[in-house]
Amino acid sequence: MTQTYVKEKFEYRKIIESAATFTDLAFEQCAFVGGVIMQEHDDPTYPLALSNISLHKCKVGNVVLYGLRCDNVVVDTLSHGKPIEFEACVFDRVTFRGSLGAVRFSPAIDEEPRKSFAPGAAKLYEEIDWALDITEAEFSDIEIWDVPGHLVKRDPETQFLVRRATAAAADIDALPPYARVLVERAAEAPYDTSVLAAPIRSKSFEEALDALRTLRDLGIAE
Repeated sequence: MTQTYVKEKFEYRKIIESAATFTDLAFEQCAFVGGVIMQEHDDPTYPLALSNISLHKCKVGNVVLYGLRCDNVVVDTLSHGKPIEFEACVFDRVTFRGSLGAVRFSPAIDEEPRKSFAPGAAKLYEEIDWALDITEAEFSDIEIWDVPGHLVKRDPETQFLVRRATAAAADIDALPPYARVLVERAAEAPYDTSVLAAPIRSKSFEEALDALRTLRDLGIAE
């Protein structure tokens, strides 16, 4: 049974666990001062998990999310002044929709954790139908560098698929500066495919969209 919280405030909390599952929770118009949820050890089986959780019209302060497995999670309209970064996390049926700030999906910063997590993440992604759904999400900034692009449900008008091999073979010098940065990063992504999205709520939305359309016209993006 899902436990629901409405218009409640949660103080800063630090959760560092080797193995735990937080499940069947719904938050409606709640405020989170901030906190940390992270795996104590770089375990490629991802024993620390968020499962069957929803957030609707919530506010979030500074948070750190590291080494988590997230499955069946819905984030619908989230206010957060600072970027939310999912570092070395894996996803199975996670949906973002509505108005959001800056969200980033990145590998572990340090080399050794990256090597530890990579096998487990790759195995998980071989067994799922889809990882992320961002078709109805409006971000102020969005970077997806650690999720296989072909497992991301996307809006093809503003969110584009790029293949690592195609990006690596592209003539970087012939591209405009904004597009060049995106292609260089896609060429170094950990998976064969990545998603490049124009952030709808950004002042640079039109510039980003033009760059991505250029990449599509050149056959670099799909």
